[in-house]
Amino acid sequence: MIQLRRWTHDLAVESRMIDDYQDDSLTSVVMRMWIKRRHLLVHDYSLVGYLLAPHPSIMQHCLINKSFQHVEAAENLVTKLLLNPALVGMDREREKARLINTFHSEYRDFSCRMGHFARVHIWVSAEDPQEKAFRWHQSYSLLYTQVLGKLACLVTSKILGIGTAERNWKQVKAVKSGQRTNTSVIKAKHQVMVYSQYQQMKAKARTVKMSCASKLWTDEDFKCCKMDVFCGDIEAGLTRESAARDSEVRNFRAWQERWEKKKLGPQGNKIFEARLLRKYGGIKYIDIDSTPHRVFKVHPSTMWFEKERGNNHYSVIGILDGFDLEKPLDHDDNEPLYEAWDTSVDFFDCVRLYYEGKVEVNVLSKDDCDSDEE
Repeated sequence: MIQLRRWTHDLAVESRMIDDYQDDSLTSVVMRMWIKRRHLLVHDYSLVGYLLAPHPSIMQHCLINKSFQHVEAAENLVTKLLLNPALVGMDREREKARLINTFHSEYRDFSCRMGHFARVHIWVSAEDPQEKAFRWHQSYSLLYTQVLGKLACLVTSKILGIGTAERNWKQVKAVKSGQRTNTSVIKAKHQVMVYSQYQQMKAKARTVKMSCASKLWTDEDFKCCKMDVFCGDIEAGLTRESAARDSEVRNFRAWQERWEKKKLGPQGNKIFEARLLRKYGGIKYIDIDSTPHRVFKVHPSTMWFEKERGNNHYSVIGILDGFDLEKPLDHDDNEPLYEAWDTSVDFFDCVRLYYEGKVEVNVLSKDDCDSDEE
C-alpha cells in the first residue's frame, strides 16, 4: 500500500514537471527525457546512497537539498534490510522504532562530524575521489555504530552503474558457464569454420560491390600502402635514395680484376654480366684516337658478348650522346652511336683521362686498393 501511494505520488510529480517543459528547446528535451526515466533512477537505494556518501562535497550538497523523501527511503531500507523478519506484532514495531531512532541519532553524528566521526583523518580519506563509500564505512563507521554503518555498507556497495553491472555479470557468468578455455575441440572447430565462412562471404560480397562501383581500391587501401593520391611518400623516398646515391663518390678500379677473367660458355652468364655492369655501367671515357675526341659512356644495362674459341668474353658498349636506351642496339638510329670496347689497358687509360680533375668518380689503381674479389 505504501509503495502504491509513493508510485502515485511520483506520477503526479512527474506530470507537473513535464508541464513546465513543453517547448522544443534543448533544455526541455533533456528534461523530458530525464522525467520519463526518473522513477527508474530515483529509488530508495540511490536516495540513501546519496544520504550516506562520505565525500565532503556530497555531504555539503545533501545538507542543503535533503528532503523528507530521503528520510523516508532510509527508514524503509532500515526496515527492509536490518529488521528481524521473525518478529511480529508489537515486538516488531518496537524493534523497528529502536532501529530507526538509532539510525537518526547516528546519522546526526555522521552529518555533523560528532562522536566517533569527529576524527579529522577519516574525512581526509573521504576526500579521495578513488575512495569507495562502502570501504570507507567499513573502516570508520561499521565498528562504531549499530545501524548506520551496516546500512551504509549494504546500500553503497550495490551495483548500480551499467558498466559495473556488466563487469559483475561477466564474473558471475564465468563462474556459472566456465571460461572459453574449457570449450571442447569439436565445438571450437565448428565455431572457427562458421566464422571463417562468414568472413569469406562478407569479403566476397564487399569485393563484388566495390568492383561494380569501380572502387575495388579505396582510399584506406592506398593510405595503408603509404600511397596518397600522387604517391607522395613513395616519390619522396625514391628522391631521397636518388639524392643519396648521387652524393656518393663512386670508386672505379681501373684494371681488369682477376674475377673478370672467368671462363664462359657459348651462352654467356647473366649473373656474371650483371656483376660486370655493376662495375662498368655508366662509366665515361674519352676516345683519344678520334679527332675531335669523343666521349663515350658505358651502356648501363647491356654488355657485348663475343664468342671466340677458348676466349668467350664480354666487352663494354660505349654509347654516344643521342643514343636511345629504349631502342635496341640494332636499330637504325642507334647503330652509328655505339662501339664495343675491350676492357684492356687502353680502355682504362681513357677512363683515367676523362675523370682527371673530376670528383664524381674516384679512379683507383692496384696500388690504391685491393681487388673486389668474391
